[in-house]
Amino acid sequence: MSQSIEVVIPVHDLERPFMRAVRSVLDQERELADLGVGLGVTVVLHNLGDADVPRQSGSGSDGVTWLRCDDGVRSPAGPRNLALEHSTATYLSFLDSDDYLEPGSLAAWWKAAQSTSASAVIAPLRTPEGAILPAPRIRPSKPQILDPLKDGLAYRSVPYGLLRRSALSRIGFRYAEGLRTGEDIETTLKLWFRSGAVCYPYGSPAYHQTDDSGSGRVTSSINPLAEEFRWLERLLVTGWLQEATPAERRTVALKILRVHGIGALVRRGAGAANDDGKALWDDTERRYWADVSGRLFAFAGGSLPALSRRDAELARAASAAKDVPALRAAVERHRNSGRLGDLLTVNPLAVLSRDSVLRHYAAERRRAKAGVFTVS
Repeated sequence: MSQSIEVVIPVHDLERPFMRAVRSVLDQERELADLGVGLGVTVVLHNLGDADVPRQSGSGSDGVTWLRCDDGVRSPAGPRNLALEHSTATYLSFLDSDDYLEPGSLAAWWKAAQSTSASAVIAPLRTPEGAILPAPRIRPSKPQILDPLKDGLAYRSVPYGLLRRSALSRIGFRYAEGLRTGEDIETTLKLWFRSGAVCYPYGSPAYHQTDDSGSGRVTSSINPLAEEFRWLERLLVTGWLQEATPAERRTVALKILRVHGIGALVRRGAGAANDDGKALWDDTERRYWADVSGRLFAFAGGSLPALSRRDAELARAASAAKDVPALRAAVERHRNSGRLGDLLTVNPLAVLSRDSVLRHYAAERRRAKAGVFTVS
């Protein structure tokens, strides 16, 4: 075989249906072989001690490599990086143990990579509800090669799809170790913005997410903001982003504030206390939010003109909210701000800019009509 694909599946919990993920890959072996592409699966057993998983699973299939990663850290970064270091494949694809690949997906993604000489193919992502996630914000014209800014690549935070290993090596692609969450955000941004050509395989089968992860998933609880945003602390001082163009930094900052920042505030305003009884918002949280959001604006060049008025108001109100009731009231105002609060921007001149909510909603309708996120 002149080319090869390796699918990496980290396994952190034996209760997860990881053999379904393995089978969803191996079932595509013959189709890829007909294209001259070799296929392998690497299952990384993460902090599972001496469990004899291959024998327990009944898997004696050729093409499955079993690695052990006993780093003692509750993060998927370690096992993924270990697989990266061991790989010799032409392409890599990362698959979570509770998800699976739809039939024909790998061949379709490989064909897209071949036709565009792409460094990365962004997989269609089917949600547990069965819909295809409308992200990134691809232009309705369905461009063959995606533009990081024009096609909103910052809005896909996970590198699901097909990744050319030589491109990963060239940009130093590596998951951030020591983080419980957000370990893939900065390196995925670097992949989209700096690896070379990136494409989307319109109409292809998808990467299928499920709700089968169980209660032990790392991201299920609400941590203090300083813990939740450790990845952001690293991102704000990352060399390639410090040297990025003002437009690139503004786009990245806007996505982070809209999705991660406002989302964190809304979650905390919706509850009172964490599992350990500690209040989800207090003056310590307020001070941290004021500091980190201020640094995010500075990273963007001092302002985010396309930010919606309602998001801007919640960000400001959180910097003054000293307790849960105050934050809850701010979140309630955000929720009830109405259509205008969502559509209007903090800078009136930016209401029709590429990153505005109004332009996004208009493009969404055109994307749906053009079938950008329609799969076979």
